[in-house]
Amino acid sequence: MILDRTMLTDSVLIVDDDIEALGEMVDALQDYGLEVHAASNGDTALKLANERRPEFILLDYLLHGTTGLELASAIRKFLPEVQIILISGYENLNALLTPLNVGAVAVLQKPLSIDSIARFIGNKLDNKNQQLKLLGY
Repeated sequence: MILDRTMLTDSVLIVDDDIEALGEMVDALQDYGLEVHAASNGDTALKLANERRPEFILLDYLLHGTTGLELASAIRKFLPEVQIILISGYENLNALLTPLNVGAVAVLQKPLSIDSIARFIGNKLDNKNQQLKLLGY
């Protein structure tokens, strides 16, 4: 596998139309030292994903005017390597198993454990950085 260092940045894009929850997630992940970008709608999410090229996207399943699945499919067209984590307030996550078909690395139920998300992202970034070192980057 060839990794292009210019393709993705070690940042996180959070997409949620619940402004209060969005702000809390941004603040919490920034406290872990992550570069975090936020969007409260699909159009802003597409723009930020294209401009910032995040490594991870925390994507709410149900957004005003679109779904997380539709947005994930659109983002994958220009950012196929991004790691998408779908988040949902639905209690029955079995109905959300289809998100795995769009390449989501996880489907998490709200309320979220920011500690768990930060550890998950940190581990993924550590693994990526180790792989880059092995490849001589």
